[in-house]
Amino acid sequence: MKIFEVIEAKKLSKAHDDLDDVMDKPENPDDDKIPHIFMQLKKALDVDGNYPITFKDGKKAKLSMEQIAAFIKKYMKLNPQDKESLQTQAANSLEGFMAALKQDFTKPELPKIKGSRYMSGFAGDFDDK
Repeated sequence: MKIFEVIEAKKLSKAHDDLDDVMDKPENPDDDKIPHIFMQLKKALDVDGNYPITFKDGKKAKLSMEQIAAFIKKYMKLNPQDKESLQTQAANSLEGFMAALKQDFTKPELPKIKGSRYMSGFAGDFDDK
């Protein structure tokens, strides 16, 4: 291949593509208008509650240390699905935050079935044997 052909090939490879205008830049989570609710609460915990929490409705509120500690304790006990729903509800507004603190995210206990470990899925005449 001649040098001229190499230069032409490089020029063609750098040609403007129509999709370049369409592609969006990925969003930076650090540039979010409202930081993650859990991170805001951890900051507030570090400064003894002297940090206003910003909610998605645009309002700010300072929470008591008891409220912050209760939310973090509840958050740490939940599974990932429940954590996400707790965050979503709490981040919307102060009222949503208070409702999230009161909401019970525990799963109801399943009824126990008699039988051996090999027949735990079966219920019937053979349970007592």
